[in-house]
Amino acid sequence: MAGISNKPSIKVYYDCDHLSENSFLNVLLGIEEEGIPYEVEAVHSSDVLELAHEASINSRLGVGVGISKEGVVLQYEKLDKAAPLFKIKFYQIDLFRKIGSNAARLVKKMPFKSLD
Repeated sequence: MAGISNKPSIKVYYDCDHLSENSFLNVLLGIEEEGIPYEVEAVHSSDVLELAHEASINSRLGVGVGISKEGVVLQYEKLDKAAPLFKIKFYQIDLFRKIGSNAARLVKKMPFKSLD
């Protein structure tokens, strides 16, 4: 997995062995709508908690999103890997945009959108 880039951005790591960037486009659109830059990286791992944890550590903003067939996880660098901020199942496609938006709102210190 790549290290920290100079550009402050939300890191999005996804399991490239089972998914394409197209399959989670709404997560990226949610981040984009809030005006925060993001970087997507293809990773050979299906452990969604590990993906999110590594993404948050490698993000200068401390915010990472992990995406695999297990689901989508929003993680903050100061939290335990096993206890992310948000975790949804991959079939909950209707929540993808909200979880992306919440990643950006974490950076902006704004209230989260409800996933209920």
